[in-house]
Amino acid sequence: MLETIKEFFKHYGSTGLFLNAFFDGFCLPLPPDFLLSTLVIQKIGNPTILAVICSLGSVIGGCLGYCVGRFGGRKLVDKIFPNLIFIDKAEILFKKFGVWAIVIDAFTPIPYKALTLGSGLMKFNPILFALVSFPVRGIRYVLVANTASFIGDQLRAQFERTFLLIVIGLILIIGLGLIIKNKLVKQ
Repeated sequence: MLETIKEFFKHYGSTGLFLNAFFDGFCLPLPPDFLLSTLVIQKIGNPTILAVICSLGSVIGGCLGYCVGRFGGRKLVDKIFPNLIFIDKAEILFKKFGVWAIVIDAFTPIPYKALTLGSGLMKFNPILFALVSFPVRGIRYVLVANTASFIGDQLRAQFERTFLLIVIGLILIIGLGLIIKNKLVKQ
């Protein structure tokens, strides 16, 4: 089924990319990174423009996810996503790190929908949510698009593994920085 969804979005090019990113913001289990990479490798458009389209779709969809969490409440979120443990983790992240939870989640492959729904549930400031999400998602997608453009089709599989390692490395660095910061604050 995911292959059919992927082919549908790929068929519609940048419009499909926008829709993929939009639905990823609150309900779709298919992150737009792979479609973005594919469109860039196939030279469907300028990598940076495709990244901006992807970012806009993602954040607009994220704002809808925020509204579902905020106005639908926990009951509705649990009804739509009965076993999505990421929502609980997103709530914990918000309580612990506040705006940094948006930065971490918007830049990493952690499901963005968990962040959007969780921020709505936590009644996080919606303006701040959007203002932080857009540039961070934008940087992520510009990096993905331009890297895909640079490495080309032959290295796509290796890129996906490398990107995952880079993201894991960044998470570890950020986590280590937060631990060090907390230790210094306690002293």
